[in-house]
Amino acid sequence: MRKTKAERNPSKTVRLLNIVIIIVATAALIIMVKMIGEIRSAFNRDPYSSMEYSLQSGDYADMVRTYYFRSYDVAPFETAYAEEYNIAAYADAAFRHQFFAASGNTEMAQRFEARMQKARDGCGSLQVSADDVDRLLEAIELYP
Repeated sequence: MRKTKAERNPSKTVRLLNIVIIIVATAALIIMVKMIGEIRSAFNRDPYSSMEYSLQSGDYADMVRTYYFRSYDVAPFETAYAEEYNIAAYADAAFRHQFFAASGNTEMAQRFEARMQKARDGCGSLQVSADDVDRLLEAIELYP
């Protein structure tokens, strides 16, 4: 049996459809690989990298949140981001100091003042950020 001319040469639309399917499948595969990479990096990121970003943007509340998240690690250890960690500890202690000082609880205010000093000593070159925290807290009035 001999094949007819139409059977030997598929039409141009069929070829075009095959090419489009190959392109779409390749694009979908590339997108899936990128998506898997993004998901992996989201779950494996260093918590201190977000602290560095928060410090640069002046988001001290986010730094404190990350500080508490990091405090519950099983085996805390010194890292290259210890100064950022101390800024977060300073911001937390400074807010609590201001709260207790305004409410009249001098004993707790003194405890948090000692924590502030300890954290400030560990800030190193980032003490300017501790000063920034102080300026931000001066603008907050807890009790009118």
